[in-house]
Amino acid sequence: MKKLCDVLQIEDNTEKQATLKKVFMPYSACIDIDGCEKEALTVLLNLSTHRKGSPCGDWLDIERAKSYLKDQADIDASLAEIKWFHTHNLKFPDCRVKEQRLIAKPLSTSESFISSVSLDQGLGWAHNSAVYRHTLWLLNSFNWQSESVNILSLVQEENPVWLELLQEFGLNIKQQDLLLKTIELQIPASTFPDSVSPYSKQLRFPWNNDYLSVTPVVSHAIQREIEVKARDKASKLSFVTSALPNSASIGNLCGSLGGYMKALNYPLDVKSVAEQTLAASRNKSGKYFDDFQVTNYKICQVLNRLIGAEPLKNQKQREKARKVQSKILRKQIALWMLPLIELRDIEDAEPHNQQLEHDDPLVKSFLSLPESEFPSLVHELNQRLHFVFQENKFTAKFAYHPKLIQVVKAQIVWVLEQLSKPSDHEDAAREQQYIYLSSLRVQDAVAMSSPYLCGAPSLTAIWGFMHHYQREFNKLVNSDSPFEFSRFAFYVRTENIQSTAKLTEPNSLAKSRTLSNAKRPTIRSERLADLEIDLVIRVDSDSRISDFLSELRAALPAAFAGGALYQPLILSQIDWLRTFSSKSELFHVLKGIPAYGSWLYPSEKQPTNFNELEHLITEDADNLPVSIGYHLLEHPTERENSITDCHAYAENALGIAKRLNPIEVRFSGRDHFFDNAFWALESTSATILIKNDRN
Repeated sequence: MKKLCDVLQIEDNTEKQATLKKVFMPYSACIDIDGCEKEALTVLLNLSTHRKGSPCGDWLDIERAKSYLKDQADIDASLAEIKWFHTHNLKFPDCRVKEQRLIAKPLSTSESFISSVSLDQGLGWAHNSAVYRHTLWLLNSFNWQSESVNILSLVQEENPVWLELLQEFGLNIKQQDLLLKTIELQIPASTFPDSVSPYSKQLRFPWNNDYLSVTPVVSHAIQREIEVKARDKASKLSFVTSALPNSASIGNLCGSLGGYMKALNYPLDVKSVAEQTLAASRNKSGKYFDDFQVTNYKICQVLNRLIGAEPLKNQKQREKARKVQSKILRKQIALWMLPLIELRDIEDAEPHNQQLEHDDPLVKSFLSLPESEFPSLVHELNQRLHFVFQENKFTAKFAYHPKLIQVVKAQIVWVLEQLSKPSDHEDAAREQQYIYLSSLRVQDAVAMSSPYLCGAPSLTAIWGFMHHYQREFNKLVNSDSPFEFSRFAFYVRTENIQSTAKLTEPNSLAKSRTLSNAKRPTIRSERLADLEIDLVIRVDSDSRISDFLSELRAALPAAFAGGALYQPLILSQIDWLRTFSSKSELFHVLKGIPAYGSWLYPSEKQPTNFNELEHLITEDADNLPVSIGYHLLEHPTERENSITDCHAYAENALGIAKRLNPIEVRFSGRDHFFDNAFWALESTSATILIKNDRN
């Protein structure tokens, strides 16, 4: 933690002035001011005096600081803005929301996820940009006596040290009493708007046999925490910057940053790699194996750790590291064998077609042997793998390394044992139906799944697509037994996120009561994603979904996560919509999808704060932050302009999902997939979350 006394010792005046301003801004971690209270108050007051016509050249100018509190107009302006202090910013990102504010704490819940409940409920401000500076001296935080405080909270507590200091700077006792009364009057424990602004979003969710509309709002505490983490050099979290217009009108945090707000940046990072197909592998190298998977930089790091190139302190750490690295090696060996596995799948699926001649004895054995005899190929595959190591200049040193011989062989044994396992038998007692949508193209989906996160589509958006699909489909079929699309599994083939700004439609006149041009709303840059996705939807109904294929095609929504949804190109000849009533048949199709994509699985481990999130991501690179739903700030109530009978304000909840490569899904088996891959909506009195469903 920085100390103000250290900043004051900086000899270079330009650097000192820049640092003094920065450390007292809301985007910086709180600075320790013990022993320098007078200097801290001086800087805070000078921040409020700083304006375009009269810039402050010295943040430690005491006379200028005192002049602010001696000017009644400045005091009145500060008092007038207290009623616009908030815990959650209704004007983010659209500053057209006006005359509304929100002070609240999230409802109590036992669920684990990241929301503002884990942070101190700091106050922000959002109102008129012209008076933005008058809030700085009251709201900007610092550390004093080991606590995070600001002038507002110290006055509220009637701290004698600070009341005396304020009096010394010109705020007399009468003004202090007025300030205290204004704080007590204007900052209640909670306050909500009486009506929903037309510029605030509303989302509908099923609730008590009806629908509830939810307006998501951003937490000032979480946004500030993200800004602080982004500037912490020790943090291993990844961030991206978004630019917002009219920043001072949005709020004090956004205004202090000039509109350049940080958000977590965790894309799925999947791209189509045509070279990983069987045909490409054969054409490129004449081999049936994808050698890149066991010779790339990532695997070199893994092998280095396995031979002890990075010594660890104790036996427990070594065992844990060896277990983790062995698991990664196992996955890469499976991917190395994938073209051969795919060839076996093709020949098994088309046994009557003329088989190709294969001049490689190992390939012949793999294709001709019964699956139960795959373990007999361990020796040949082990030799082949070490030969691949030997032929590559980066991995040559690992070939037949004494510390790798056993561990490499053990992973090959594991892979072959998984491949030799008999198929799971269908559970006839639990007949279920599934819709499989494959290779759907999405253009311009919203990559900002919440104001805090850029990456995978919001899980509530995916669930909303599925629910909309269900409603449209039921309208078309008008069946006596309505179909319920209850849960989904999500696979991404490709993802491409880019920052762009779209031209908005004109929606108002430049001048009223006269002929004038139409004008457009402010153009705001957005981060949008082009995706290619697969979706598996479980259907609950007494009727057969396979009887309504034409209706399923007709009812497919045209929008997905804010983007446009398209079927695969006709030239691709992909059967993009299929129905299944057998888990085994569906899984047989799913286990052969491209290895370059990624499944998004629910995770049992969920963080409750950003430190835990950082630990989980660092511990396992396959852990991915996602937007998993909403944490309610109030119990649903009637509210003017709500699109449903009941309405509630809520903040975004962040959680963790797990990326799984299709090869891992294949080896985990059918039952593991149907038990662990599906997401479903779960609503409680305090939360609306998309979670793992095992029913």
